[in-house]
Amino acid sequence: MLPGKAEKRIASSIFITLVPPRRDVATKEKTQREPQPDGAEVPGTHHPQILLSPPALPNGDICAFCHKVLGPQEPTVEAMRKQYHPDCFTCRTCHRLLAGQRYFQRDGCPMCDTCFQATLEKCAKCQGLITEHIIRALGKGYHPSCFSCAACSRAIGTESFAVDEQGDVYCVPDFYRKYAAVCSACERPIVPHEDEDTYKIECLGRSFHESCYRCESCRMPLSPELTENGCYPLDDHLLCKSCHVRWRNESSC
Repeated sequence: MLPGKAEKRIASSIFITLVPPRRDVATKEKTQREPQPDGAEVPGTHHPQILLSPPALPNGDICAFCHKVLGPQEPTVEAMRKQYHPDCFTCRTCHRLLAGQRYFQRDGCPMCDTCFQATLEKCAKCQGLITEHIIRALGKGYHPSCFSCAACSRAIGTESFAVDEQGDVYCVPDFYRKYAAVCSACERPIVPHEDEDTYKIECLGRSFHESCYRCESCRMPLSPELTENGCYPLDDHLLCKSCHVRWRNESSC
């Protein structure tokens, strides 16, 4: 067979540079809680103590809210290392009396349970209140257990993750298992690498790693370009030019 006839059968292949999927990294932080009197950043509630005869504290006998004198015989509320009139120790949002009640601190001020809960962020997935740690990703907040892979349901935490076109979140291995093209030669997924360019070659409706794009007969690497070193297919087989000619000649005998 004449070499020129083989050249007319050269296959057009597509050389594609793979780009990593839309990826991001989540951050984990505590929800905004106020410090206890010793300044430790811990969550929790507090209960004020009602005293009939207040002891001497650094604040003296002055109410920490109204700054008026606390009478020696009147009940006194001790909370947050300060003293208050019972009518002065209230939720700073709804003004509910908190003497003897559970309260939270926010910016150094007492809050009732209801008002404090209203300040908490809701999980973007389950819409439940986030009371402890929060995962921030994609501009939203999540419970750590809710920010999970759509395929394996494993909590992603602060690991890298990938997002598909529908906005679903995946751990990186599951994203590639679902979406990466599979090499027709080695049957492994073709995935991009972070530290180097990665290519996918498409030919005859199939995908190949760059290193797997070879002549099926002599295993010579094939060029994705339309050159002498490109692919000369025969009966859906990927062949170099020399093997194409040899196979055609053998089949015609």
